[in-house]
Amino acid sequence: MKTTGNIVVLGMALALAGTAGAQVAGTRRLSSTTAESELVIAGWSAKQSILGRSVYNASGDKLGKALDLIVGTDKHVTFLIVVTGNPLGASRRLVAVPAAQLQVHGSRLVLPDTDRLSLAAQPAFVHAPITRTQSTIVEQAQKDVDRARQTIARLERISAHRSAEGRVDLELQILALRQRQQVVEDKLAEMEAADAAQWQAVEAEVGQASARLRSAIRGAPA
Repeated sequence: MKTTGNIVVLGMALALAGTAGAQVAGTRRLSSTTAESELVIAGWSAKQSILGRSVYNASGDKLGKALDLIVGTDKHVTFLIVVTGNPLGASRRLVAVPAAQLQVHGSRLVLPDTDRLSLAAQPAFVHAPITRTQSTIVEQAQKDVDRARQTIARLERISAHRSAEGRVDLELQILALRQRQQVVEDKLAEMEAADAAQWQAVEAEVGQASARLRSAIRGAPA
């Protein structure tokens, strides 16, 4: 006998992740209550139950494969991304289907009211590019600038207690750090002003300047 489930269950499980009972990285709470464990058992594993599996319609026609799930700002699953055509070939095409339409019939993922023609008529789905504010390179560069400021402040405190002769080397190191820090800040500003066609190239320059700054920080005296 076939059982029928709905992807909304997965959306509910993801929504629960944002509640007060959620486990947060860095906290000490690792165990789950009995009620929480029951919710986990009743929910869906996206990797095991959804992603990578073939999707069919009510007539048994294969429509494609489940590639991705889109989670909205309300922490609910909003769309299922289905890859149609040859997944590795030129005919590969992504289509976004409302997640509420997906059903699970036994071991099958089913979009009951969909056929190949209706999927083909849907606009192709394109993942949004990583934005400059999401870039890990930018995040690292900003951290490096903060570390450089802290290192410079520490070296200036050390320098204040040295003789004029003993301050020469420290002041040269402080100057070098300031210069490398300024280069990173200038590149970050340049990236912020760059248009979509340019910012990824500038991002690479940010990464290189940031790496040089980290090297200078590591070379500073303890």
